[in-house]
Amino acid sequence: MKIKTKKLNYTAGPADEGWKFAAGSTLDRDQQMALGTPEPSEIAEMKVVRKPARPARISIRTTHETIAGLRSRAEEAGLPYQTPAASVLHMVAEGELKLSLSRVG
Repeated sequence: MKIKTKKLNYTAGPADEGWKFAAGSTLDRDQQMALGTPEPSEIAEMKVVRKPARPARISIRTTHETIAGLRSRAEEAGLPYQTPAASVLHMVAEGELKLSLSRVG
């Protein structure tokens, strides 16, 4: 047996439901300090830093030999092969590892 659920209506504002807001009531300096609210000058200097919720996934095409070599090197170090692969990508992205795109031979 299906039970019908009533859908909520979010169009009505709090004032329509009997809520009353104090006009112009702000916190004084002591109240702000007690709550840990930063000063307006501090707020202007703050930066919003967004971090990804989880690591990003990528797909790349490479040969079986490349993956086998990566796995054997990672196994020697006692790591899963994704760890050194991600490390190399990170170093390239940060400029710690320079790439040379010239052919040898």
